[in-house]
Amino acid sequence: MWVRLGDEEILNLHHVLSIKKAGGNLEVRYNNPTQNRTIRFSDPQDRDAAFERIMENLIKLRLAME
Repeated sequence: MWVRLGDEEILNLHHVLSIKKAGGNLEVRYNNPTQNRTIRFSDPQDRDAAFERIMENLIKLRLAME
């Protein structure tokens, strides 16, 4: 399952191990440690909204896989 965060950020949630809020950023850890990334946001509200969208999609993905 893919989720779009703005115009330039797209995440493949199937390969994500964890997502963590860190300051004004989101830290994304993938199954492959060399692909970890930090997504920067100018506004904490934008970061929180993106985090909520990701969590909603992860819940949908988990339910679909059960």
